[in-house]
Amino acid sequence: MTVVRKAVPLLGGLGVGLLIGLLGAFVQAHRSILIFSDRYLVIPWGVLIVLGVFIASIRGVALASSSRAAAWLVLAGWIIVTIFLASETAGGDIAVSSGARQWAYLLGGAILGSAAATLPSRPLRPS
Repeated sequence: MTVVRKAVPLLGGLGVGLLIGLLGAFVQAHRSILIFSDRYLVIPWGVLIVLGVFIASIRGVALASSSRAAAWLVLAGWIIVTIFLASETAGGDIAVSSGARQWAYLLGGAILGSAAATLPSRPLRPS
């Protein structure tokens, strides 16, 4: 029973990471383009939303399970799916291409995800 109690949050964290990686690979490409008289502004709202949900999920899993290992498994699940979807298939399809938004998604997710998973799993209390 104790093994099951420890394994459920870990497997749940891995599942959350896999799901965010799968959905995030497609949502991160969304953007809004605001056109002014002779200039335009691109707002990469997909990247911002996915990275926000990703960081919140890592912290939420860490706090809910009281385990940094579960938080690291969220990150590991995200990395596994993201690398798989960033590689070219036999048919030439690719979900995460090589534009600036995609690099921000990949590098930002890896850096911010690592930082979020490294934080303590319980809030620090003054002694």
